[in-house]
Amino acid sequence: MRELFSIEAEHALLGALMLNATLFDDITSKVNSRDFSDLENAALYEAILETHASGQPIDPVTVGIERPTLPSGNRTIAYAGEIAANTPSIANWKAYRRTVLERSALRKVIEVAEVIRDSASEDKPVSEIIAMAQQATADLRNLDDDAPRYRRLDEFMGDASQAIDDKANGRAPTWPDTGLKDLDELVQGIRPKKVTVIAGLPGSGKTTLGLQIAQHNAIRTHKPWLIFSIEMPGEELGVRAIASLGGIDLRRLDNPERMKTEDWANMVNAVAQAVGAPLFICEDAVQTPASIRATARQCEREHGLAGIMVDYLGLIKAEQKGRTRSEEVGTISKALLRLAKEMNIPVIELAQLNRDSTKRVGKKPQSSDLRDSGEIEADASCILMVHRDMDTEEGQNGVTEILMTKCRHAKVGSCVLQQQGEYGRFVNFIGNPYPSDEEVEMGRVVKFTSRKGRRDYE
Repeated sequence: MRELFSIEAEHALLGALMLNATLFDDITSKVNSRDFSDLENAALYEAILETHASGQPIDPVTVGIERPTLPSGNRTIAYAGEIAANTPSIANWKAYRRTVLERSALRKVIEVAEVIRDSASEDKPVSEIIAMAQQATADLRNLDDDAPRYRRLDEFMGDASQAIDDKANGRAPTWPDTGLKDLDELVQGIRPKKVTVIAGLPGSGKTTLGLQIAQHNAIRTHKPWLIFSIEMPGEELGVRAIASLGGIDLRRLDNPERMKTEDWANMVNAVAQAVGAPLFICEDAVQTPASIRATARQCEREHGLAGIMVDYLGLIKAEQKGRTRSEEVGTISKALLRLAKEMNIPVIELAQLNRDSTKRVGKKPQSSDLRDSGEIEADASCILMVHRDMDTEEGQNGVTEILMTKCRHAKVGSCVLQQQGEYGRFVNFIGNPYPSDEEVEMGRVVKFTSRKGRRDYE
């Protein structure tokens, strides 16, 4: 029986990379870190890529300087040195590469087979199972060493036509959504291989919205999501989830002696909704792009992974000191975009805004208000600005405008949600938050009198 991994081949391939600089393009053009079965080997491979990207020559010392420790806590330089010293022959690098890729493909086939089997046992529609199998087959790597890494335009057009036909006939996999009707109509799906930025001023509700999207997909659609909560401890996220799912005031959860009889029943119901839901939280306060990538790969291997939410971008540590913080954040932003493409999943990253918007007439934020780096705007496929003007009666009543200031797959625009801060959630807004043109012409003023969007005219 063929083994599903070969640690020896992985070590030999890594050794060849460190011993012969001319092999870098030939190896890295076909191999990515997910092809390594061992987490230490995957981390070392990423360190090699980072060393090359920094312009340094590749050897155990430079790689160890670039990333001092591996996920296990062992020193990179010692691990890399041992591998390089024990590499049998760099002349056989093609054989090492083929073995690593073949075993990676075999693991992928088995994972897909298990997912399809589980889907069949869950009595999912046959069309959905077939679409899943087709997508998985298309994702398998071409193991032909001489296969070109380019294709003609008409081939891509053929793929696009097939995808459109599959979508029209209900065979295409659905994209993650937000669970909020107007926002879903605006965004038209949280797209895989892309980065969606949710930005806002402190206290605007961006964490609430990001958490709610991940929570919706994990609990309502049973898709595995991973949250990196760098600022907020996991226990606090748990309290918020209880409030959101159970409709319990956060203030009463903070003071249990004030909880009512129905609150206790609602809390039990909220926990029951989340039992077994594949929503995973990493609350480590120190995160780098490499640690996020390693944790995401581990989660994917053990549970599958349909999406990632990072709270928030400005707290991620740079792996290499940049000349400015803007440069560091730009590098981090691009690393998260690469992760989305490599893993074929959406990445939602939360970001802070500077205070320039508060000085603007209307106070509405723009993409240029993103703090730290313009690269965040450049790398994002979709940017959602959470705008709640607390100087207005509407804002004080929780009316929140979501401005989509950039989108590569839909028309930019905005929608309005109702923020229920006491429950740590957003709900669909009922009513019209702004006077219509007819109302303006008639000189009528819209006044909000309830959180459900009821209006009185004066």
